[in-house]
Amino acid sequence: MMSRSAMRLASLRALSRAPPSSIGRSNMQRLFPKEASSSSLVFAVTAAPQHQRRSFSDLPAKTSSDGVVGIPINFDVASKVDGNESQVVTIQLAPGQVLRAESGAMMYMTEGVTMETTTGGGMSSGFKRMLTGQNVFISDYRYEGPEGTFGQVALGTDFPSKIVRLSVEDYGGKIVCQQGALLCASHTIDIEMEFTKNLTSGFFGGEGFVLQSLQGEGDVFVKAGGTLIRRELDEEEQLRISSGCLVAITQDVDYDVQMMPGIKNAMFGGEGLFVTTLTGPGSVWLQGQPPQRMIGEIARRVPSGGGLAVPIPMGGGGGSGGGGGEGQSGQ
Repeated sequence: MMSRSAMRLASLRALSRAPPSSIGRSNMQRLFPKEASSSSLVFAVTAAPQHQRRSFSDLPAKTSSDGVVGIPINFDVASKVDGNESQVVTIQLAPGQVLRAESGAMMYMTEGVTMETTTGGGMSSGFKRMLTGQNVFISDYRYEGPEGTFGQVALGTDFPSKIVRLSVEDYGGKIVCQQGALLCASHTIDIEMEFTKNLTSGFFGGEGFVLQSLQGEGDVFVKAGGTLIRRELDEEEQLRISSGCLVAITQDVDYDVQMMPGIKNAMFGGEGLFVTTLTGPGSVWLQGQPPQRMIGEIARRVPSGGGLAVPIPMGGGGGSGGGGGEGQSGQ
């Protein structure tokens, strides 16, 4: 007769060969009441045999608007954000996959990863991206290693920022962001111009006349200064925010500006004459430390004379000549 430990070992081997969908939680707890929380048991139950796993490299390739062909990246398993106040994102690439990123954002790329910098559809597309706060050029990263291996690309920000991943398809295929918000994205994401609806919004909204519209299929990684929060607005619900704190909104959110109520508030409140008004329904992402605010504070503390002046002696003749002059006048 088999011992209890031998029976459990035999049952564990049987479970590891069975498809995960055929294993019920009750059966696992009945066979292994003490080991139900064991990481080795969980791995044995959840890890399917190699021939049952589907790789994303088997998915059909997609073509971007500028003709770049690549296999979609599963960012759920291929991306990792590290850091606290100043974050970086690491993307794992399989052969045939393409990552499109802001030029100049790379920290490192492993062996086998290649970078190709283009205008992403001609100079007109590059100029359009420049108006939305991005660079004229964009960088496409590919991994050209053998099948079954992976490469990595790490990207950082130009300002201490949080990094958030958003799926554009979850929000109707379009997300409107502040200028220069995009860090990297799927190669099937297009950057378009989103104009403010009136001159007042452009002048006093804190985001300029042109916002950044991210459209297409796939995911985007957006950067935000300081603490990042998300608010959900109901129908006709309004949220008034300080100029420059906007990171992104969904396409159904209305963007406008209103005058700050109260003369004392406008003159001494520190927020200026206007505040940005967002009207629902939709999602809103806000940043607690806009880069423009920090830059303004640094500039305000710089001495107006251009810094502390350090006297440089021009030689001993000037001092002795002055003393001689005083002596002569005293005589």
